[in-house]
Amino acid sequence: MKPFRFTAPDASERDMHEAVARALKAVIRKPAFWCAYPAGVVQLSPAQAAAYSRFGLKTGMPDFQIWYNGIWLIELKTGKGQLTRTRIVKTRQGALREIVGQVERIEELRATGTVRDIAICRSVAQVIDQCERWQIPLKGRIAA
Repeated sequence: MKPFRFTAPDASERDMHEAVARALKAVIRKPAFWCAYPAGVVQLSPAQAAAYSRFGLKTGMPDFQIWYNGIWLIELKTGKGQLTRTRIVKTRQGALREIVGQVERIEELRATGTVRDIAICRSVAQVIDQCERWQIPLKGRIAA
């Protein structure tokens, strides 16, 4: 019999997304600018997903973008979550639809020449540490 051990549950990606947004709001200092791309955080109905797709919403986009001397991207993952890959799905009408995954979308974004780096983070602390490594201006810290 295995010994009993307590393990902390993983926070949901939605909870982590909200916590990271609160943290970035509190620590990012101008002239740096950040925003979220929260499309993957909520479950869209098929009709909503189709409408957003027609309006230009892209699949596979990183969760957070920071603009400061280039564009820095952060993808949040919980537990052992991995980047998604492009897949083909059938619509209700039977048509085939390509859903571009994170791996391929990140390659597209890097090819633009504007993305400085992308990080996969699993906690608020990792996000803040990454911002420090990227030398993003943070409140309470001396700019590099």
